Amino acid sequence: MFDFDSLIDRKPFHTSKWSLYDGRDVLPFWVADMDFAVPPFVLEAINQRMTHPTLGYTVTPPALEEAFVQWCLDRFNWKVDPDWLVWVHGVVPGLNLAVSSIGNTLDRILVPVPVYPPFFNLAINHQRTLLTSQLIRECNRWVMDTDELSNLATQASCIAICNPQNPTGRIYTETELRELAELCVQTDTVLISDEIHWGLTLDSKTPHTPIASLEPEYAQNTITLISHTKAYNIPGLQVAVAIIPNPEIKARFEEIQSKLFGSISPLSYAAALAAYTDMSPWLEQLNRYLCGNRDLLQEAVESTGNLTMTDVEGTYLGWIDASALPVKDPHAYFEAHGLGLSPGQDFGMEQFVRFNFAAPRTLVEIGIERLLSGANCATSTEPSVETYLPDPP
Repeated sequence: MFDFDSLIDRKPFHTSKWSLYDGRDVLPFWVADMDFAVPPFVLEAINQRMTHPTLGYTVTPPALEEAFVQWCLDRFNWKVDPDWLVWVHGVVPGLNLAVSSIGNTLDRILVPVPVYPPFFNLAINHQRTLLTSQLIRECNRWVMDTDELSNLATQASCIAICNPQNPTGRIYTETELRELAELCVQTDTVLISDEIHWGLTLDSKTPHTPIASLEPEYAQNTITLISHTKAYNIPGLQVAVAIIPNPEIKARFEEIQSKLFGSISPLSYAAALAAYTDMSPWLEQLNRYLCGNRDLLQEAVESTGNLTMTDVEGTYLGWIDASALPVKDPHAYFEAHGLGLSPGQDFGMEQFVRFNFAAPRTLVEIGIERLLSGANCATSTEPSVETYLPDPP
């Protein structure tokens, strides 16, 4: 049994998540970083690599590529050719390399929103124009607006999505993915799919499916970005793999990468190999624990009467609608109640906040208490920070 209940003091190690509120009585539930211990088998692999006295520039280990190919087959029944793989310094660098590999400057990028903030920077970083399509809330979940996407896709050289979806927690169904993939093929629009949350599936009825695994035709038109760093809780050892079956796109991707990035850390490679050869119940137990936290948060949100949260099928992120609160800035309002959430405006929706519930349950319970306190204290006049800053727990 893996331990997800122990409280770990992360403050002494300059952790981004906890350093943001250093010296303040604000509990951080913002950045997508779990407050659990790294799986022991991953730590063992890192420690084993460190027994060698050098940590120099490193090429991708053949054993890692073999393990990843087998992992794709075992997990998704997806036959991946090793020649399709390009290892990169993380999913966000991969997103940027993908955009720069497609089309030309002044092209348009189409992105369904709300979405993970770095997606908004892709157009700026590569002299493109950003087109957005609003996700629609339907049957207590967020779905893509296929009509709007169809109208906009003809204007774009690429569409960029994340699945499982950040911040809404959706896992798109095979039907939804096929419809999107067919649209991209018909409009000759390349699809960029960020699938970093693949392992965080909270309901066995909604498994994650890589969109490129559905049909060879879709794969030829897709850049898939996968990393183990979220599922195995090692975001500080960033590395990802781009799966690019189209040889022309892959060649362009690698050419640009060679000009911008050096080699990947040998410790990142060691951790990746441990993850892709994992036969333990880590993910099963992690997801079961996250389900318990999600259910507590969902129940609390529903009890307020002025907050709502759609079903979280994947990730560990609750996308909370605070538009019924009589406050101008929900993020600042809850921060005043000692609750550090991600501001919805960073994802494209100002009246929302994102709650990361990947933490020991006792910590999540305190966070929920502060969420309820804020929701219950809301009045027609937005309170000041001084008025509602809670006493230390």
